[in-house]
Amino acid sequence: MISLAALAIFAGLSLNLVLSFALGAAGVAGDALPRDETKRRLPLFQLGLMFVAVLFLWLFFSFAIPPYWKGFAEYFLFFPLSALVCLGLEFFGERMLLRAAAKNKEPLRVRKVFSAFTAYDGLVPASFMVTFILAVNFADALVLALFFALGNLTAMLILNEIRRRSTLEWVPRCLRGSPLILVSMGLLALISASAAGICFRILEVF
Repeated sequence: MISLAALAIFAGLSLNLVLSFALGAAGVAGDALPRDETKRRLPLFQLGLMFVAVLFLWLFFSFAIPPYWKGFAEYFLFFPLSALVCLGLEFFGERMLLRAAAKNKEPLRVRKVFSAFTAYDGLVPASFMVTFILAVNFADALVLALFFALGNLTAMLILNEIRRRSTLEWVPRCLRGSPLILVSMGLLALISASAAGICFRILEVF
């Protein structure tokens, strides 16, 4: 139980690809959106697909890949297969949402931030690679995949809050917008990396 908790905290914090969020802050934090919608609209659809994709890829590589492929060759398959899985899940997910929206006579609202062609800007293969290395069983993979997705959601919420606060409080002109987010998320990434390192030490003990 302690190892699962450590895995959960490690996954939520170690995916401090929050720096990549900061560098791509325009898309994630919603520069193109009206100010009142920036905080509410998050790519929950894509984060859900990210969770499913990482779990599916772990199952595929753990049980479907032949033993003689395991090792060095696997790393050449991580990114292309991640992109294919993201494309397929988005296709079927959107079809299902379209049917549900047509049935309920409601407009389809899917907030997209990442591109499936890039496997969600590399988030899926990065999450999967760590999951593949650390997960010993299905429970470990489930916890890691879930908390990688939740870690991304937390990073987006923090980005939106930083952007909102920067519009309400006085900020030097040179720091407004993306520079402030980059500095803030860089500091948070350092804190997250330290906490994730502690959790990784706990995992080594178990």
